[in-house]
Amino acid sequence: MSRLPPKDSSLCPVCHRPNGCAMAAGLPPQSCWCMNVMVSGEVLATLSANEVGVRCICKQCGVDADAPGTGSAADHPPI
Repeated sequence: MSRLPPKDSSLCPVCHRPNGCAMAAGLPPQSCWCMNVMVSGEVLATLSANEVGVRCICKQCGVDADAPGTGSAADHPPI
């Protein structure tokens, strides 16, 4: 049986580019980009259950001013 490599918490699960997550870099959660912007609820809904709470999405994927259901970062726990 082959084992899958561990997921890289510094990569966005949507686009697989660096996500800029402060927590993945060992910094305080309050310093993360997602704590001060509107995060797209539409994009959050696309994440599979095994991605939630494991890897953060990047700012480019997470911020979409035209997406319905966006709310403040306080409305969405870290991804």
